[in-house]
Amino acid sequence: MTPFIVGLRSSVRDMAFLGTKTLYNRVGHNTGNLAFHAAIDAHLGGNLPSVGWDAPAELINSMGAIGVVPAANQVGAHADYGGLARTFEELKCRLVMIGLGAQTGVDGSIPQVPEGTQAWVRQVASRGIPGTPNISVRGPLTKKVLDHYGLGEQALVIGCPSLFINPDPHLGESIEKNRRLVKRIAVAGGHPQWKHLGKIEASLAAVVTATGGSYVGQSPESAIALTRGEAKVMSEEDVKSCRDYICPSMSIEEFIQWSERHCDVFFDIPGWMEHYRRFDLVIGTRIHGVMLALQAGIPGVCIAHDSRTLELCQTMMVPYVLARDVSGGISREHLSDIFQFNGKAFDENRRVLAKRYFSFLTSNDLKPVNWLGVIARI
Repeated sequence: MTPFIVGLRSSVRDMAFLGTKTLYNRVGHNTGNLAFHAAIDAHLGGNLPSVGWDAPAELINSMGAIGVVPAANQVGAHADYGGLARTFEELKCRLVMIGLGAQTGVDGSIPQVPEGTQAWVRQVASRGIPGTPNISVRGPLTKKVLDHYGLGEQALVIGCPSLFINPDPHLGESIEKNRRLVKRIAVAGGHPQWKHLGKIEASLAAVVTATGGSYVGQSPESAIALTRGEAKVMSEEDVKSCRDYICPSMSIEEFIQWSERHCDVFFDIPGWMEHYRRFDLVIGTRIHGVMLALQAGIPGVCIAHDSRTLELCQTMMVPYVLARDVSGGISREHLSDIFQFNGKAFDENRRVLAKRYFSFLTSNDLKPVNWLGVIARI
């Protein structure tokens, strides 16, 4: 049964010819989305045909027998997918959703999920093989939320498929061997509207300055424009918003020069991972930005600032520090001790999740690549 992706393409090949707004839309408003889309595509053999979420049901139905839906933190009070639920009502193909996450409060409480989003998840769940979970979720908190709404029966905890981009079954041990004195860092840049994380972001940007490091943008559109080298043509309001969050002590002119020297952005995963190989540590509030460092064999630390990032870090044993514990900022000296990691434990946890993921795929009539089975030791 031929699968196809209901979601994004795994990379933007013609990025150099496109405007930033077009690129922003192509990546689903966050370049980090490419990480799990590329992972799923690779796990199912690569170069799968794809169709966007905004496509009409008739087009989706014409794509093939099994639609694979890469998902993110769509379950929460923040989003209503009622329109998508109505489209999915008309689908005739089977569906398998991978990587669904819940967005909850900092205390992990059950969010008020809109009826439209519940209906959307229910439509996906109803299009699986009876008695077989066809929705993989990021962690036990997401499973708890789905259970609360009567949607958990078709769900299985696997983490994020981006954990399995690198085919090396001993990845954790390789990462541990690459631990060294932190002389140069890359930062997985946050969102300018995350004001409560401003001191942390500014402290990391200061280390980037001191070490000749890299500040990698993911979202929103203004951050992508900035890290794409467009500071001189951005609106004054957007430049100031980014400056106030990243380098608040600089003048606008100084910040523009800083962005031209230190900022980067990526629209394909191999290039992003290769870039990280130049650094001793990658750190930031973006879980997928940090995950790509780990997949490249480079030490990475996520600053967990909400239930979404914390759930992923704990499920997949991604090194993390709680934002509340470093709220005053992170110094260059602190970085040498902040990466706490056990390579063997990481590899064993990764093996367990890979085995569960491999079984999930095969039980849904999907054929995973052989090297995923090698990670799972099947």
